[in-house]
Amino acid sequence: MLDSNEAARIEDDLKLLRDVAREAGELAMNWFHAGAKQWDKSPNNPVTQADIAVNDRIAQRLLSERPTYGWLSEETKDDAENRDMSRVFVVDPIDGTKAFIAGQPFFCVSIALLDHDVSVAGVVYNPSTDEMFEAQKGGGARLNGVPIFASQTDQIANCKMIGHHRQFEPREGMPAWPDMELADPIPNAVAYRIALVASGKWDAVIALGNKCDWDLAAASLILKEAGGACCDHKGREYTFNGRIPVQRSVVGAGKNLQPLLLDKVRLASIFDPKGEDVVESQTQNSNHARMKLDPMNTKAPNPSKQLLHLVIGGELKDVTGIEFEDLKQVEFVGAFGSHEEAYNAWKAAAQRTVDNAEMRFFILHAHRLMDPETGHSHDV
Repeated sequence: MLDSNEAARIEDDLKLLRDVAREAGELAMNWFHAGAKQWDKSPNNPVTQADIAVNDRIAQRLLSERPTYGWLSEETKDDAENRDMSRVFVVDPIDGTKAFIAGQPFFCVSIALLDHDVSVAGVVYNPSTDEMFEAQKGGGARLNGVPIFASQTDQIANCKMIGHHRQFEPREGMPAWPDMELADPIPNAVAYRIALVASGKWDAVIALGNKCDWDLAAASLILKEAGGACCDHKGREYTFNGRIPVQRSVVGAGKNLQPLLLDKVRLASIFDPKGEDVVESQTQNSNHARMKLDPMNTKAPNPSKQLLHLVIGGELKDVTGIEFEDLKQVEFVGAFGSHEEAYNAWKAAAQRTVDNAEMRFFILHAHRLMDPETGHSHDV
């Protein structure tokens, strides 16, 4: 529990976030109607004049009011010193840039305040629909000033789900998902998807791919304060402001539905029954090869035997799978004889592309080689 002085301070900070988000949303709408120049930060990862202008406005307003607070934003070059503070603003000036460019009302301004890397206040504002979602730790969640509550649904069948449809398609050897009401179209902004679940308009949200802290810091707090739950696919709570500010995935819902979804995700889609990350890649002869990817595993391999680890990465067509946008553009980081070397290379590559959720790097444990001339396989 927060003491009264701390609660009052956070309430004052939340008012500032709310005022700044509304001002930022008005600026975003001006660009939305006038048109903004756009370019790619990386392949299929656009940014516009509006993103930069809104980011600068938010930074000026917040840091002038709270000069001792730190700063982490999608549109600001990351600097560890800027966020080596006890309190840090986490900002996505326009979450859903692709929707913004397409003229769709599925973008939002997302601002959170962290206290020792835990979200204590957050706002998600959709200026197109004038929806202001907000929450403070221990103070509940609201939409335009009215308290909101997550759904009490307690079964997956017929629930209202926001998530890419490919995640729920039948896969050989995996239990099928029950029929659900799937969102169509899917809001481009992850923060807005989570906020809609917090409001009870939708029952759940699943995104089985990397999401950055600025996508989640405000929205996950709003969902939790609305009586729901939001975590990664293994049920792990988020800790923000890490060295690499990225979270593995999103599973959010009311508290009755959340454990059922976590159990299902472990069994279906791209995960195996043990809960280990598994991806499937279609080979040239249409067979499917299963590859275990465990970039966060720090266990050392058997030192008596050299094992081949390949680190590769590229732009994915869909964050729920591993089909690359262009195989010719796949980046080969290197081949390594130990997991530790491969992990360090993976971490460095992932950090370079932290602002692009579709750009993913993997460790491939290639411990058997096929000789195409003889058809024989060999242990490495």
